[in-house]
Amino acid sequence: MPVVRKTETHLDLIDGIDLTTGVHPTAKLIEYLSVLPLYAYCGEQIQDACRILDQCTSRLVVSDATGDLKLLCIEAIRNEESIFQFASTPPVTRLADGIRHFTCCEAASDEEAYAAYAIACAIRAIESLNDWMQATAEDAVSTNWKILELPWEEFETAVVAEVSPYERIEALDNYVAHLEVITSLLSVYDNDITELAAAAMKSATKRKGGILSGMDRKEEISVRDAAIVQHARDLRNKGLPRRNVTTQVHRWLENQVALPSQQRPNWLPPEVEKALTRRQVDAILDRYEVV
Repeated sequence: MPVVRKTETHLDLIDGIDLTTGVHPTAKLIEYLSVLPLYAYCGEQIQDACRILDQCTSRLVVSDATGDLKLLCIEAIRNEESIFQFASTPPVTRLADGIRHFTCCEAASDEEAYAAYAIACAIRAIESLNDWMQATAEDAVSTNWKILELPWEEFETAVVAEVSPYERIEALDNYVAHLEVITSLLSVYDNDITELAAAAMKSATKRKGGILSGMDRKEEISVRDAAIVQHARDLRNKGLPRRNVTTQVHRWLENQVALPSQQRPNWLPPEVEKALTRRQVDAILDRYEVV
């Protein structure tokens, strides 16, 4: 009988990384995720992120303090958003100092701190895809619990039938947004890791493009982005400081999504149930050089 396994937290994912293994330390993590029914739909992206994790673990000095390094990584994941906000808000402070502060691991070297934060971003990226896979499987079972009695291949087919292209694209967007932090904050510290992140983002964006090619949503997304950019520019023209624009635009977008369908603006697709994340909004505004 197929089993819909639920990962409670990102701790289950970090447990899949063996800091004591010099070769392919994420093998266990890939094995753990590959049994999920939708792995074939995002396995390439998960493996790309795991290559980042493999590279990062080589930056960690494995010794009697391995437990402390794992704690460093766990705390970096837990505080990933706080570290991002800290590093993105003036005045600019050394990133390594911020990582050490939020993880309470003052003994970590700069290289270990950067590696732990890159691990946090990559784990969050994988978590976006993992959450999508599990939510889709759970929706399929809630619609018809009898599919649990099917042979595995038929169960997979039933879950695939429940895949929402829009939700799949949203998961890829979140994946890219988390990896983008590596390319924006760590680029001056570690070229190897940022190059892997950039390649993973490019692959995910290409995959997203393939999904969009079968949907009539490309125009809607470009119109949405144009509306977001225009609102941001209006705020800037009214004198809003650049550092506050993303927050204000994200709040405005959340309000637009919360409106009843008949009151929504034309650029907001009716199937959208929640706003973009703050980081996704920031990426759009950065792409158009508004912030």
